[in-house]
Amino acid sequence: MQNLDLSILEKIPEPNLKVILEIEPLAPLSMVSELPGSYYKTLKSPDKKMLCGLFENILGWHISLAHRKEIIKELTTGRKKQAKKNPQLEFVDKTKGSTYSPLLMDYFEIILSVIPEIGLYDDLWSKAYRRADAIVHPKGTFNISYDLISLKRELKRSEKNPKQIDDSTLEKLFKDNIEQFPQYYSTPTTREYVFVNGMYEIQIIIDHDLYKLLKEQLLSENLGFLGTSEGWVNLKFREV
Repeated sequence: MQNLDLSILEKIPEPNLKVILEIEPLAPLSMVSELPGSYYKTLKSPDKKMLCGLFENILGWHISLAHRKEIIKELTTGRKKQAKKNPQLEFVDKTKGSTYSPLLMDYFEIILSVIPEIGLYDDLWSKAYRRADAIVHPKGTFNISYDLISLKRELKRSEKNPKQIDDSTLEKLFKDNIEQFPQYYSTPTTREYVFVNGMYEIQIIIDHDLYKLLKEQLLSENLGFLGTSEGWVNLKFREV
């Protein structure tokens, strides 16, 4: 984070330039806008918060949540001073609904989204969790220490399903040897994906300085991702 140029956040946002952002998906996308329950439903097109993530990714702003909170605290203080002259400049934290805290929400607005022909399908997706005190952890780890393999094979089997290890026995093995299990376990979750025939054309009004920064970055690297780290997209700006 030491080498990141965040100076644009010090200026008053002035979205005044109309452009079209062309997004060409190179893989199926899963653009989940809110923290879901057991089903991850995708949006049909990226919303403003996702475009924030896309823009920050282009700029190389890979900032941890802890550091983002520090930045947002400073932004909130600075914008309060600016808002004395213009109440619309007051900074509003948009973290709600996810663990991502966008920093560029005030620097552009979506005017119109043109959505290409799309299709939807469900697939399984794994998410990593850390929970050192429950049976779900040893059940959700693909790997354990080599030293435990033979011991695990000898554990008591479940009466209801002899192909599986008895839960209480497996949990005891886990807690007695917790340092030999991975720190995280994963569980399959149903997630919706959208595949696109064509490209999105999203008309936005954007701060000129932000637009200039993004254009400069896209000259050398026009790839980004939406929704998940596998949702790669090609990007191009076109002035209206």
